Amino acid sequence: MTTIALLPGDGIGSEILDGPLTYLRRLQADGAPLTLTGPFPYGTTGWQATGSILPPETVAACREADVVLSGAVGAHPGVTAAECPNPEAALIELRHIFDLRISVRTVWVPGEGGEDVVIVRNITGGAYASPDRRQESDGVRPAEDRVVLEPDRVREVFAIAAEYAARRPDRQAISVDKASVFATSRLWRRTAHESGTAFHDVNVDRAAYELVKYPELPGVIVTEGIFGDILSDIVCARAGSPALCGSATVNPDRRFGEGITALFEPAHGTAPHRTGSRRSNPTGAWLALADLLDWCPDLQPLGLAPKVRAALESAVADGAPTYDLAPADATEVSDMDQFNKRVLGGLE
Repeated sequence: MTTIALLPGDGIGSEILDGPLTYLRRLQADGAPLTLTGPFPYGTTGWQATGSILPPETVAACREADVVLSGAVGAHPGVTAAECPNPEAALIELRHIFDLRISVRTVWVPGEGGEDVVIVRNITGGAYASPDRRQESDGVRPAEDRVVLEPDRVREVFAIAAEYAARRPDRQAISVDKASVFATSRLWRRTAHESGTAFHDVNVDRAAYELVKYPELPGVIVTEGIFGDILSDIVCARAGSPALCGSATVNPDRRFGEGITALFEPAHGTAPHRTGSRRSNPTGAWLALADLLDWCPDLQPLGLAPKVRAALESAVADGAPTYDLAPADATEVSDMDQFNKRVLGGLE
């Protein structure tokens, strides 16, 4: 039995999960081996409810769950940054508590056969290390950010990337670095060669150029955290919207039964100005759900993730686009509820 803790978060976070939660509840009613708990507050809504951006009850719920399905965390209508500064730290703290140290982003590209691009990167080390590896400048002393990569941690990033590459044998898998300059990148490239998977080496500047210039997209990109952060947004631009990206942060040890092993969410922000409008594109939340269904050992054998992705493809092909994908002269666009209805219809 897989226990899924629901953390809707802030802004559009709650409404963006409506479609995926309807589907999960349908699966649960049909006897799928899953249990839903929550919703539990965190981020700005956690601060509103309890005075803490990461309430103890939310952490306790995550200790009792196998995975988290999250909406978005950040700004929220009616709450100023002065009142609740840096609510995103709640997500960062959850990653550290449960050692969710690898990021997997799935960018879906509609109109290209429903293909997606997976970007795998380290998320709690390297360029995104703890604050004790940083020195702020006072205007006199230099600023400093130390990037340290440990060989074992690099190897586990490649192990996760190899799993995704194996699912896409007909598409290129690339390893992105800057080995001509950085010692960390030379370690990265050496690990790529030792990984047992045929990753194609590409310098980060060349990778950015090719992602913009050429129509063919790789199936998998594996890279250091900061490079992956930038390249995933370039792929989103190719896809047409940041809403077409699902995100997971995972613990590669997968110790199910010892707290959450992964957190799944859309990669976009909380869009407080759109909260309640029902106009936001929920594709990122659906992609996060598909990745969750693929990650959990009780759910993966059911083969549900490919069905979710096929329903997304049909939803885009069979109806008006959401506002973010519509051309400027579009006379008809779909809201969130219309889009979800098409996806859910494809899952019946």
